[in-house]
Amino acid sequence: MREATAISSLKLRDRSTAVVVVIAMIFAAIHQVFVNRAHPNALYMDSLRLLFQLDQWQAGHLSTFEFWGGSSHRGFVNQLFLWANVSLFDLDVLLANRLTGAVIALVAIILGMAWMADMRRQPGVRRPVLEIVVATIISALCFSWAGYELLTLDLGLPLWTKNLVFVFFFFGHAHLLSGRSRYPALWVIGLTLAAPVVVLVFGMGWNYAFVCAVLTVQVFSFLPHWRAEGRWTGVLPSVAILLSMGAYLLGGSVTDASTRNGFNHGPSALVLPFYAMGSAVGYPQAVLMGKLPMPMIAVIGGVVLIVAVLALFAWLRRGAPGSRLPVALVLYGGLVAVSVTLARGADGPPAVMASRYYMDLMLGLVGVIWLAGRELQAVHKSATPTWKVLTCGLLAGVVIAQLLTYGNEWRASPYRAAIFAAMNEALLRSVPDESAASLLQSPLDHARKGVEVMRNRQLALYSGGAIATCSTRAIEYNQGWHQSEGNVRWSSGRALLTLPPCSCAYFADLYVPENQPKRQVRVVAKNHEDSMLTVEPGQSVRARLGNDHVELDVTPVSIPSRDHPGNRDGRELGVLLTGFSVSCETP
Repeated sequence: MREATAISSLKLRDRSTAVVVVIAMIFAAIHQVFVNRAHPNALYMDSLRLLFQLDQWQAGHLSTFEFWGGSSHRGFVNQLFLWANVSLFDLDVLLANRLTGAVIALVAIILGMAWMADMRRQPGVRRPVLEIVVATIISALCFSWAGYELLTLDLGLPLWTKNLVFVFFFFGHAHLLSGRSRYPALWVIGLTLAAPVVVLVFGMGWNYAFVCAVLTVQVFSFLPHWRAEGRWTGVLPSVAILLSMGAYLLGGSVTDASTRNGFNHGPSALVLPFYAMGSAVGYPQAVLMGKLPMPMIAVIGGVVLIVAVLALFAWLRRGAPGSRLPVALVLYGGLVAVSVTLARGADGPPAVMASRYYMDLMLGLVGVIWLAGRELQAVHKSATPTWKVLTCGLLAGVVIAQLLTYGNEWRASPYRAAIFAAMNEALLRSVPDESAASLLQSPLDHARKGVEVMRNRQLALYSGGAIATCSTRAIEYNQGWHQSEGNVRWSSGRALLTLPPCSCAYFADLYVPENQPKRQVRVVAKNHEDSMLTVEPGQSVRARLGNDHVELDVTPVSIPSRDHPGNRDGRELGVLLTGFSVSCETP
């Protein structure tokens, strides 16, 4: 009899696994259709800065510690994935965005299988339809284009990998607390060894929410109403997480991410977390349909929180049976909402509802749906109508919001494709101005340095073809140039350059220090009309050099030994050349 029960349970588990995998694969296929329509093949945002830092790190100009802690998000996962893409695929941005779908599928499968397994162990009459509906909604939420920013940015791949690692750690920790593990020692060792890697490599700025969620679940497992059978087995991994977080904090300020962007501690900090939580149901602009007021998102967030609290207390009254994983997810999502409010809330509701935060806020919503669905199956018949209203209302609301989101993205994706094409044009033009940098969502200096690396190393849209042959490193300084001073070089009154072959145009950044008079620079380029530029003190001007020999005639010039008595520098100083770039009008 016991053997027959075990076989039946195994078959049921296999069927549940198959259902979850099939659902995830369907959404993965739909996801690739959206990727094809949006065609996100442009390198932008933080990727441009990271590419320059990667180049500096590989050249030995940047230490590993500086590379790890080069921003408010200290970690190494973004750098590792970028390094792999550069080394293996010459920085194929579109490939990275396609592979993001595979990582999302793994997240959806882990969550779906854990949900199904938990429901099999709950009391009450099983509800197969409910199980499948929730598993479908989990996949829909994971693949939702409400988080389009990190589905069209190559850094979305490492960031979704971060979520995969977080979810797996939550799962392993909850599995230990359940006391049902057949190999608890292996799980304890594995999670303990993984803790520093998770925190120091993957976690970055999301460590605060992650670590707090793990430690809270662990501490609560010892409380009377929360008591978990395997509570002691979770202690060592939790301690390892805490120690790893201590090491992370030693690498920089506790509040560096917030203080760099304006720490929000005003009255709005009490309301904005509800906006963040509400944005997890779907893309806010799509959900509001252009008719509803923005505060409706906060109302939705409040409803989600109420359902979470009611489901949590109902679960505790039943003795807290089953998995702690949904509790960890709810805590993580809620803490992310709070941290986003503190770090970005100074800019109002749109800042905390940005699509880049969706992937983390969404995990909290998955936890709420899980808790509510579990109670619908497990509660006494007399309470079933109440939970039917709560659970079905929540599920229906999420489904409607996601349908609106998917529909909105289907219409928006061709426009996104046009934006990415414009981004690539800006990159091919070597980011000519602040407007182009704004399009790339990057500071001008970072964007230009990133493009320089792309071109010199023949990466991304510069890989292969005539464009890749353009090299600023091969430019020859001829008559009229002084010795370099670091990365800059003074010209005399007349200076010549020989430019290597290139189907595009070379540009030079010219600068005059603030203590010097303004300069008039005449650029005489072969196969190009002469141009006259004015370089004001303390300002930089971009000069088009063409793609052959070029002459710079500068007036007036300064001679330090003449202009400043006692100065022994007898050089004739025209204009300071601070860097080169290449601009290509078309791919």
